[in-house]
Amino acid sequence: MTEKPVPSYGRRAASYWFVDGLPETLFGLALFAASGLAIFWGFYMPKPWSKFDWMVVYAGFLLYYFTERRILDFLKGRFTYPRTGYAHPPEESEWRVEPPTMLHLRPDPPAKENVTYFRLRTMGPIFLFFALFWVNGNPAGRWVVPSVTSALALTLYTANRKSERPFSWWSALILALAGLVFLWVDVPALLQCPLPFLLAGGWLVAQGLHTLVHYLRLNPHPAAAEGVKA
Repeated sequence: MTEKPVPSYGRRAASYWFVDGLPETLFGLALFAASGLAIFWGFYMPKPWSKFDWMVVYAGFLLYYFTERRILDFLKGRFTYPRTGYAHPPEESEWRVEPPTMLHLRPDPPAKENVTYFRLRTMGPIFLFFALFWVNGNPAGRWVVPSVTSALALTLYTANRKSERPFSWWSALILALAGLVFLWVDVPALLQCPLPFLLAGGWLVAQGLHTLVHYLRLNPHPAAAEGVKA
């Protein structure tokens, strides 16, 4: 029987970044708040300004992108590191084009393993669906809520299945079913675009809070031992 390989210190440190559920909670709150503000904007701003509700969500993405690490460092310094120790935060993998392979005598340095793909595999798909179905004026009509929510659930599950922070299949199924409910429930036109992202934000918050509660139960008091090092 083949034994599973033991994760390296770098991969363990990357997984440790998600042990408290704070990254999912923060992004979920940002997405939920931005979608909620967009709904408010669409209902109460006069025309033609009400058509620019998508700009509120776009601003929310930018605000989250530039403040995420500072907020998480602050929260982890008070909730996580005093309990289970410090680990160097992982680098965030970004889209990049690899240069052509060159033949040379010097070996390449080892690839960094303390890396997270959270923005690429979680924030990225959500932003892509946002650009396709909201910014472009809701081409799916009344089908946008069930179709986008189900597609988001499948994409997030598949993209993160082998990552440092996978989502369980039953959790992704809950998100998909939440969207399918709106096959039978009519919603106003102004809610059709924001609703899938409101559901996704609430789903991420629920994921994060469930992980956080479990983490705090296992580690109710600050640990005196030295933390993990990457």
